Amino acid sequence: MCAAQQSLSDDDSHIKVTECVPEKYTVKRTVYKVECKKETVDGFRCETVQVQKERVVKCVERVPVVKEEVRKVCHKTTVCEEREVCKKTWKNVEETVTRKRLKSLGHWECRETCGLLGGHGHGCNDSCKDACRTSCPRTRNVWVFCPQYECCQVKVCKRVCVEEKVKCKVPVCKTVWKEEKVKVCTYECKTTERKEKYTVCETRKVPCKVERTVRVCVPHEETVTCTRYVRREVERQVTCRAPRACNDCCRPSLADRLHDALDRARCNARCDRGCHRDNCCR
Repeated sequence: MCAAQQSLSDDDSHIKVTECVPEKYTVKRTVYKVECKKETVDGFRCETVQVQKERVVKCVERVPVVKEEVRKVCHKTTVCEEREVCKKTWKNVEETVTRKRLKSLGHWECRETCGLLGGHGHGCNDSCKDACRTSCPRTRNVWVFCPQYECCQVKVCKRVCVEEKVKCKVPVCKTVWKEEKVKVCTYECKTTERKEKYTVCETRKVPCKVERTVRVCVPHEETVTCTRYVRREVERQVTCRAPRACNDCCRPSLADRLHDALDRARCNARCDRGCHRDNCCR
């Protein structure tokens, strides 16, 4: 920071040192500050406007047209035709049939019956039971059912269906094609032009004045107090202490750093042999 100059005599231990001393002074300087400033600029705004326009439109219309055409038309006609038909007729025919005829259904038989089971027409009690056995008859007429049939020939009249072929007139439906004039409706497409008006929304730019805020750097002059270092020569007194306190005298201060090569020989003579040259006399 500073350059040191020293002049030593044998009897004196004063040195002259050049030091940098701070000195304050006033200076004027220009500083730029940012300020917000409003300015008016030419701009435009967008507006939507409805505009009426005219255009030519082509329209296709279907027009009905009636024409006469000759076509084949199908007609149904009824015609009587003579045909052979199988006709069913019923006739009475005599036939001889063998049939069974009932001759007799059965006959009467005389059978013995027990008095206890059959009875004799009046009631008996226990006292007359033995007497009834001796006095009442033990036979009874019983009807036996045994039918007897005999075969005989019988003439029977039957109704029989007979098919006969008969000629007769039958109505028949036939298809006949005839040519006829028919009115046919067809459609033809005709193109016509017409003018129509329609509305369209258009966007237009309209010029206008716009106000906006802009940041501007404005120069300002201001007075500032500054510090500068001035070189001055100052005389300092340096004392060398006893050898024992050599470590204390040679501490790394600003005055000790001024002991350079000119004073190193004198310092080595005063120090003990045990003092290290690097620590004491640097």
